[in-house]
Amino acid sequence: MQPFPLALASLALALALGLAGASTPVCAPAADAAGAGQAKPGKAKPEKAKETQETYALAKNLPADFKLRLKPLEKPGRHIGGCFPGRHPDQGPRAWGRATQGSAWDPFDNVYYTLAARRDGAESMRVMTWGDREQDRVFVAETKWEHARFPHQSLALYRPSKDAPVRFFAQASVFEAKDRKVDAKSFVLNLLEWQKDQGTMAVLASWKLFDEATHAPCQMNACISPDGQTLVCRARRLADGVWVFGVWKTATLLKAMEGRDPAQPAHPIDAQKLCERIFASPWGTRNIALQSLATDGRLLYGLTSPADMKPHQIFVMDLEGRKVLERRPSFEGFEIAPEFHKRCAEGEGLFFAKVAGELRLVMDMSLAVYDRPDENGMPSLKWTRINHYYVLF
Repeated sequence: MQPFPLALASLALALALGLAGASTPVCAPAADAAGAGQAKPGKAKPEKAKETQETYALAKNLPADFKLRLKPLEKPGRHIGGCFPGRHPDQGPRAWGRATQGSAWDPFDNVYYTLAARRDGAESMRVMTWGDREQDRVFVAETKWEHARFPHQSLALYRPSKDAPVRFFAQASVFEAKDRKVDAKSFVLNLLEWQKDQGTMAVLASWKLFDEATHAPCQMNACISPDGQTLVCRARRLADGVWVFGVWKTATLLKAMEGRDPAQPAHPIDAQKLCERIFASPWGTRNIALQSLATDGRLLYGLTSPADMKPHQIFVMDLEGRKVLERRPSFEGFEIAPEFHKRCAEGEGLFFAKVAGELRLVMDMSLAVYDRPDENGMPSLKWTRINHYYVLF
């Protein structure tokens, strides 16, 4: 992974919050850290959240490069345009219909992958070229709508070299068929391979990451570091509702598959003892990563963004479970198309991608407007969605 660009701004930071917790033993939950109170979400123009000593401040004793990297998070993200995530150019943005749910960038092909979900549980993946300019983002391909393949959220691209096939670590789909869920699959991680010619996904391998006896079914929100070496997933403890995060090395997971029959991926390997560590969220029961997780291999970033016109928030911790930063609620996307009375601006994904030649953390924001005029100036009388992208650092 390339080093992150250095901020030129002053290093004067509000250093009010101490690192909570200590290094965790392998696969043992870390002690919970006390979390700051949840900022109250607002309307289209939310009221300003009350700041406390612990809120919106970088932790003390951070390495200097962490401070430089996270400094830009004090400001709103920089808008780099949008795109039509539907089939392009023969169909317009209404071909998409619903919010995107997963985000992944391929550095070798310079394309962007995103998920879509139907209410009955079927999922599909669509692909577009990635670029600094809006006009560079063009539809490339898509997969079929399928049950039992895609998760609702999060595609963790695993492609260690240009010669390697396009594969994803992703939570197993809990939908076996239309409107039929199997909650036990919430704890299973699949390795998917994109079969572009057929427009489908193949399941190559499966691992069980958490156990249902002590964890509740949830979106694990699998994410992987840009170098492809570190995988992070989350679960929720049944006993107290606290969110926990597990850290695995991809090489360890793949090695565990050696000697297994490749025709039997439906029987997941128990990977609970293969983890590097499991730690409790330093924010306790607050739903960190309601939308998306991202990791650079050293820090973990969780995106929370409710539907409608309510603020986005990002929570940063290290991979030992120590609180690093709770970002001030932000309103990326609220400034777009203000003339529409009915709007929805929902942050859906965090992912690393190159922008202006540098590896950056980007937020995918799904903007929906109702009754948008069509190309002839007539009201569409339906929701129209366009994705917009914001560079966070």
